[in-house]
Amino acid sequence: MIAALVLALLFQTRIASDFEIEQMQKQLASSHDFLSQLSARLNLGDLRATRNENALSRAEYAKAFELASKQRVEARRASNLSQYATATAYAGLAKAKLGDGAQAFALMEEATRYASDDAKTWNLFSTAMSLVGRPSKATSAARNAVALADNQLDLNIYRYTLASTLGDTAESERLLVRVVDELQSPAFASLRREIARKESFEIYSTARGEEAAYLSLLNRARLRLASMHEKRGDAAKARATYESVLKDRNDEPVALAGIARLSRSERDYAEAFEANPFSLELIRDYQRRLPNDDKVEGDTLGAQVRRALRGDARAALALQKKYPDNDAIRSIVATKTDVAWLRGEVDTATPTPAELRALLTHQLTAEERRALDRLTLTANASFDPASIASQQQTIFETGKIGDVKIRFSEPTAFTGTFAPNTPLRLTFRILGAADDALLIEPLKLEAAR
Repeated sequence: MIAALVLALLFQTRIASDFEIEQMQKQLASSHDFLSQLSARLNLGDLRATRNENALSRAEYAKAFELASKQRVEARRASNLSQYATATAYAGLAKAKLGDGAQAFALMEEATRYASDDAKTWNLFSTAMSLVGRPSKATSAARNAVALADNQLDLNIYRYTLASTLGDTAESERLLVRVVDELQSPAFASLRREIARKESFEIYSTARGEEAAYLSLLNRARLRLASMHEKRGDAAKARATYESVLKDRNDEPVALAGIARLSRSERDYAEAFEANPFSLELIRDYQRRLPNDDKVEGDTLGAQVRRALRGDARAALALQKKYPDNDAIRSIVATKTDVAWLRGEVDTATPTPAELRALLTHQLTAEERRALDRLTLTANASFDPASIASQQQTIFETGKIGDVKIRFSEPTAFTGTFAPNTPLRLTFRILGAADDALLIEPLKLEAAR
């Protein structure tokens, strides 16, 4: 039996490790009973969703719905009402994951008509209603599950589900604290020893067996608590809770992303992107953090994504070619700046800071290099404090266009008196890039328009 754990992935994302996907694919190949096939499809759908492979994810959910629908028919023919209720509930859950709220609700109501005294069915009802945005029904169903729980592990699963429906409230926090405390209590010592003996670590949203349910529940409960602390502004408590998750699984992507948000460290972001380079939440957070002056080292997948986010068009297009079904990569490519003036179609242009930033990491082709040599560019720039050569001249050497550092090959005198750190209109050519700055040949400097 599935161990009653179907945790909504609301507010949480994680990349599916190759190992976890492989395990689910093996489960599909080796175990042909309904619950094994169903849990594998649901897990694969959730894992694909956290990779933002949404077409693949929906395909898995559709297969789960087909399995549940077939099981409903077979159970009805056999007059097995308990099995019929279970299949109906899972059909409703699959529909909820597919975004069909009306059908999900209808199926869940039917399931509870046949299994109104079954806590697991109410838990599934609650999860489905959370997924389709019906919080009051989700909370009501979760409270029913808690009231009907008949063992300690299931009770804590249902408490977690209830807490998830309540949002960031005091009751939700009390429930989550209680879940974590009880899971770490002596009552579950034997289960923890068995987990340690088997070196289990997989986290699934639809967990089969007590060990998988325990690991998944402890993971989700602590992550939700950490998120609540973070939103409340208690950075120390949030960090400590994220770190407690990482002690059990050091590549947990949600925890690593949380640490990165708190530290704003490029090193922490690098670790988070290695754990899940396709998390839209992480990508958007990293985009909000830009600009910065840190280098992206290495050629890992996470590093490639970070380069693409910094404006490296070539990196973005290479990722799109390699991951054509990934919606996160599509999003990056769709929002990247197309450096049209590098295609040799114009002789003058007004580049944006994002376009200039892309040149810091972009490897120019021979054609692009020739186009750049012919280009005259104009942009608003500000310069670092300068010296006044005379009443008619100002000397500048370094400055910025937007957030992009620029420098001249040597201190350059401009006719006129210009104040530092104020917008000025610069006409220039780009000679190259060095030390995280664009090397500029200035042609004219004037007051900003």
